[in-house]
Amino acid sequence: MTARRTPILTAPALAKPALAKPALAKHRARGSVLMVSLLIMIVLTLLVLAAMRGSTLMERLVGNSRQLDQAFQTTEAALRHGESLVDGALPDVITTNGWYHYSAKPSPDWSTPTAWDAAGNGKISYSIDGANAQIAIEEMPAVPDPGGGLNPTEQPQDSTVYRISARGYGQRGDTFVILQTTYRR
Repeated sequence: MTARRTPILTAPALAKPALAKPALAKHRARGSVLMVSLLIMIVLTLLVLAAMRGSTLMERLVGNSRQLDQAFQTTEAALRHGESLVDGALPDVITTNGWYHYSAKPSPDWSTPTAWDAAGNGKISYSIDGANAQIAIEEMPAVPDPGGGLNPTEQPQDSTVYRISARGYGQRGDTFVILQTTYRR
């Protein structure tokens, strides 16, 4: 009988095949981690871009709202200025720019923007804190004074009513508000 020889495995011989497999698996794992991290970075980038776009949109909305508020406040101030003009000494409405009379010098329909933009329509300019406004004052037909007495034998006194129209702009000048009020003198 012949003796068979079996090789004796030493520690370094055992370690070599055992190390080769994990090294190969580690190398594959590194590649998949890279791909997953790239996908996560792409998703995060898209989320950040969407958030920035939403933030920019909100900033524009707030800016437009501010312009509208400023135009409204400028128009309100212009109306109050128009009321103070009516309270003072009245000019000749026929020859004064921005003043109108219901029969002698009728005014255009100030509720439309085209009336304000027409070159022939006179307006009173007004400015406050860098924002501009225009004012038009029209004397309306006399109306009975509602504050008169209840005595049926007394003739009610007529009072003069003015319609004050104003168009004010925001500071940028691309937003405007048109307001009208009536004022009894």
